Amino acid sequence: MTDTTCKYIVLTAHPSDEVRAKWDELLLNASFATHYVTPDFFADPFAGRGERFAILAADGDQIDAVMTGTKNGSIVSSGLGVRPQTVFRDCVDRAAAAESLISGLSEVSGDDTNLVRLFTWDTLEGADLRGYEHQRCSGSENIVMLDLSKGADDLFREFSERRRTDLRKVMRQAKLDIKLLETEQELTELYEIHKDWNLRKGNTPDPFESFQAILNSENRAIFVALNEGKIVAGTYLRFCRGAMVEYAANNSLVEYQHLRPNELLGWRAIEWACANGFEKFSMGASHPFLARYGGELVAAHRYQLDRSFLKRHANRERVSRFATETYMSLPERWRKRIKSVAARV
Repeated sequence: MTDTTCKYIVLTAHPSDEVRAKWDELLLNASFATHYVTPDFFADPFAGRGERFAILAADGDQIDAVMTGTKNGSIVSSGLGVRPQTVFRDCVDRAAAAESLISGLSEVSGDDTNLVRLFTWDTLEGADLRGYEHQRCSGSENIVMLDLSKGADDLFREFSERRRTDLRKVMRQAKLDIKLLETEQELTELYEIHKDWNLRKGNTPDPFESFQAILNSENRAIFVALNEGKIVAGTYLRFCRGAMVEYAANNSLVEYQHLRPNELLGWRAIEWACANGFEKFSMGASHPFLARYGGELVAAHRYQLDRSFLKRHANRERVSRFATETYMSLPERWRKRIKSVAARV
């Protein structure tokens, strides 16, 4: 659990009541605390595949930082560029806490891991000394972040003109009702939309049992849009009480999208977050639909340790990045032609 300079606790299951109390106390005194750095990470059905772990950086009886993640075969990962899973106590000795987390990560990784990848909201001091390569996230990994301390009215004024116009029209027409999902019958109805949405996108729907597991979660909420009593769209949120709300996903029926249910769901979720004392609202990405909610563009930090033979993970990534950059540099008409050809293959 410890070395001569660093102290940490590695958990692979729910903590004891004593440890949970200390963990919860950290979250009350930390910026960027999210659902996946709470103890309930171990119970959430959507938190990732593999063996779950949490590393707690300890200073005496106090926990100063937490990192959660998964070990899946030879790969250890913590979070994503749009969803870091590391949190530090405010005003803590970050260098010491980071050293504890990295030491704990070495224990979790063991000798059978060939890739360790983690994401943080801020730089992780000392990671480079352990051989980690650092990269600032960019492009599709950027996140739109709203400062909820401004209040709902001021946030609305910061929306794009197009978003404000659409929302005013939707609210004036009054064809949609927005509410929190409450019953399993409502969940069953929304799940059919989830299945339809994923099949249209070529994805495999999540199992219904996963949605049942979060129905009564203390760290999740689902907003639904109804037209004449029929659920036509739903927005899923994750959160850590008093800290950050994360826009997790959205599903909607194509034939009702002209009513703008997704736009209205986003606005009502932001209003709800402001009213319930949260500090930040992460839109979970930065594509145009989300960027129209205003906010600040935030970029996380990625740290990667590639132990594979000839660093095959890093080399594969460089090839992929080069191909993407080359594609994006092409004229729009050429990109459309490539998409058309790829769709027929």
